[in-house]
Amino acid sequence: MGKTGRVLSVSVAAFVASVVLLLFGPLQQPLVHAQENQECLACHGAPDFSVKGKNGKEISLYVNAKQLANSIHAGFSCTDCHSDATQIPHLKPPKRVSCAQCHEDQYAAYAKGIHGRAHLSGMKDAPTCTSCHGTHNIEAPDNPASTVSKINQPQTCAKCHGDPKFNRKHNIPVFNPTQAYLHSIHSQELLKGNDKAATCSDCHEAHDLLPASNPDSKIYRKNVPETCGRCHYKQFKQYIDSIHGQALLEGANNAPNCTDCHGEHAIKKVTSKTSPVSPENVSMQTCARCHANETINEKYGIPNDKVLSYENSYHGLAVQGKSTIAANCTSCHGVHNIYPAWDPRSTVNVANLDRTCGKCHPGASKRFASIPVHQTRSLIEAKAESIITKIYILLIISVIGSMFLHNFLIWLQAVIRKYRKLSGEPSLTRFNKNMIIQHFILFLSFTTLAITGFALKFPDAFWVKMLHSIGMTEIIRKTIHHTAGTILIAASIYHFFWLFLTRRGRVELRYMLPVAKDVSDAVHSVEFYLGLRDTKPQYDKYDYTEKAEYWALIWGTVIMSITGLIMWFPVISANLFGGWVLPIATLFHYFEAILATLAILVWHFFFAIFHPSEYPMSLVGITGKVSCESCKKHHGRWYHKLMHREPEKVRRMFDVTGQCEELEEYDEE
Repeated sequence: MGKTGRVLSVSVAAFVASVVLLLFGPLQQPLVHAQENQECLACHGAPDFSVKGKNGKEISLYVNAKQLANSIHAGFSCTDCHSDATQIPHLKPPKRVSCAQCHEDQYAAYAKGIHGRAHLSGMKDAPTCTSCHGTHNIEAPDNPASTVSKINQPQTCAKCHGDPKFNRKHNIPVFNPTQAYLHSIHSQELLKGNDKAATCSDCHEAHDLLPASNPDSKIYRKNVPETCGRCHYKQFKQYIDSIHGQALLEGANNAPNCTDCHGEHAIKKVTSKTSPVSPENVSMQTCARCHANETINEKYGIPNDKVLSYENSYHGLAVQGKSTIAANCTSCHGVHNIYPAWDPRSTVNVANLDRTCGKCHPGASKRFASIPVHQTRSLIEAKAESIITKIYILLIISVIGSMFLHNFLIWLQAVIRKYRKLSGEPSLTRFNKNMIIQHFILFLSFTTLAITGFALKFPDAFWVKMLHSIGMTEIIRKTIHHTAGTILIAASIYHFFWLFLTRRGRVELRYMLPVAKDVSDAVHSVEFYLGLRDTKPQYDKYDYTEKAEYWALIWGTVIMSITGLIMWFPVISANLFGGWVLPIATLFHYFEAILATLAILVWHFFFAIFHPSEYPMSLVGITGKVSCESCKKHHGRWYHKLMHREPEKVRRMFDVTGQCEELEEYDEE
């Protein structure tokens, strides 16, 4: 072939190659990328491929080929992002990838936000693009598998904001917003498949997140209604035109916005019992936070008695009783469309009240609607109320006081008759003077401790307020409580030595020790009270009820004394045992006090006062004596011991010689 022919052949070949490249070059590009990626994955595709960092820890360089192939960047070459990795293998680590080379707008927004500013300032744990979107497994945001899809955003944000240590380190005030959000109505709707339900970025934005203190932030106090209004537009329009919305726009920082009433992350459905805007909670929990606040009321000229007067009305009392149909604040004033009473649009405007009341009271007239709900009274009405109140207080004191005095005289006469009868009958000494004094000191100190202790725990109780009104300040209460506690502890120590160091004490302890017969006596007694037996058992000096009460008293006194001293001297206690001891002691002290008080009221008072055989009251705690007849009936076993088995020196303790007759019959069972 001549020179001309060779030139022609090369020209034709070049033309054909140009056409092929022009037509099929774009199809060749993925193949080239795939070939490059395979070269990278030859090393990075090995799961154990890693290097040691500066701190000596292994850093994985593994890239999951399957995740990369399924990601949104599947058609890209590794070097499209790692552009400085020009040699394979590369000895020098490539620089950190900059997403801004493709996503300029998103990066600009990120750089303006709180995350971007933190990262650019050098904060090492500030979130970057990969913190939220991932690295080689990035999916489109509308893909449910994406880490930033609506359903997955809470968990992605929780990697930082769900970590208490991270929140404390960066002074983030909201402790665990993700956990709260997961219990919200928004989260529940999202899990049901409602893709319109709000998630993190709907309120906080995606890239240009700004702190709540920034006026440009979507969660800035004044901007919150508009942010919520993107989904709840109808409610937003009503709110922004209301007295609350207008006050917020005018710069009143105390004016409530959406989150003040509904909450922030843990927003519940209105019908949920735990929602702050549910019918049973909205008045006492939500509206009262502002309208019972004297500082806010004084600032905006709102009467201070609105919440209290509502609480004392039928509506308020019914709501406090957990009624969900009784009128609450929103029933009358509206929800988002609240206006001042002078505004013609207000549901509590005089012209509209009959219609508002008529929602619950069909047929309500203007006259019915004039009944004051918040007990707002004229001067004449207030004067009339004052006079009526004074008249009835006087009537209550005089009438009920007379009734009480009348019945007290009847009761006292019955006690006197019982005492005289006991004085004229053969009797024996069940308690000596020492035991009577110990019982009196115990009664006085225990009663004082119960009153002064529960006065601290329940300061709003009516009887505590009465004590406050007669001058029982906290200092006086504490002093009385500590004094009574000291007396109880001293009396308990004395009783311990009396039991072991005196002859009478040792005898009483022997009688008080539990024995197997007490169990059978208890069973026998219950069977008698159920009608399964015809006779009651004969008891020793102390029956099973008295022994149970005595040893419960010993146990309770020990618990109350130890925990009381820990609470009295918290610094010494904490230094000796640790900070945990005070809350544990407080809990034991409180519940033991309830248990002991109820035991006295339900158990001891019944057997000492209200038991049919003892009414109007047992006198043994006052006189120490019990009639022989009563002893035979209830303590026959003990009576039999005194008359036949106990030595003379023991019988003399109980003053039985020559006073009581012997038992005619005795069942030794």
